Amino acid sequence: MLEGKTQPAMGEELSRLYRIAPWPEDPYAEEGRKRYEAAKEEFSDLIKHDWLSELIQSREIVRLLDVCGGTGIGGVALARALRDIGKSVELTVLDLRRDALEVAERFGREELGEVSVVQGDATRLADLGLEADVCLVYGLATPHFNPWSMVKLMAGLADALVDDGLLIVEEADRVYTILYLRGYKEWLPERASEDRIFVTVHSGYDFRKGVFKRLGLELKSGEGPVPMEVHFWSLAGLMALAWPFFEDVDFVAEWGRPWHGFVLAKNPRRKLSSPDFEKTPRTLEAN
Repeated sequence: MLEGKTQPAMGEELSRLYRIAPWPEDPYAEEGRKRYEAAKEEFSDLIKHDWLSELIQSREIVRLLDVCGGTGIGGVALARALRDIGKSVELTVLDLRRDALEVAERFGREELGEVSVVQGDATRLADLGLEADVCLVYGLATPHFNPWSMVKLMAGLADALVDDGLLIVEEADRVYTILYLRGYKEWLPERASEDRIFVTVHSGYDFRKGVFKRLGLELKSGEGPVPMEVHFWSLAGLMALAWPFFEDVDFVAEWGRPWHGFVLAKNPRRKLSSPDFEKTPRTLEAN
């Protein structure tokens, strides 16, 4: 995340990054549509998990909150999977980016009939007054959150969920895939095509926040650089951090790729909440 900036500034910075980064989030483009169809298949399997199955069977209407939802691909896909088994779903998509939410609103309306969108900071969920049966974080969004902001995010997600609510996070173990399998690179070609060549370059490391600083550049158009701060989460690290906020944590791995899948956390403990983390720790004030 981009601490120290206003919410509009953070949203604008993220929008600029996603304009030049080759992330397939447009549900009206071929790659984005393929990602949406794949997500529906993944969720059709995931809803058989006993935690999620028990929760949805106890509800006439499932209130689903898609956090860091972007254009809504994950939230709409899960809502469709639930509707396919006869459940009614109320979907809300939360994101910092207004342009992404405009797409989510249109896409959700076409796929589901209706959807609510909220522009806001995921680390300040308590300020938004949202309540859900299921919170979803889809799209491998966790690198945007350093360990300090992830604590605030987990607290907010737990606060937003009802007592028997369930958190679902799509995650990949980046300590294994980036730091071990690939090896950290100063310069990294993220993706190249006839239309776009997107690269990132190392620009520093913040030891207090635990983030690698990189600059994103689109070489063909010359757009950039866009500053990025990323934390490479391990699966164990993320799940262990969820544990103080939830009574139980599980992981459902993708077949053939044990480093990628869905983290599930159920039943918020209510021992810690968002107000407990309002004050900025002294070590971060030094930045």
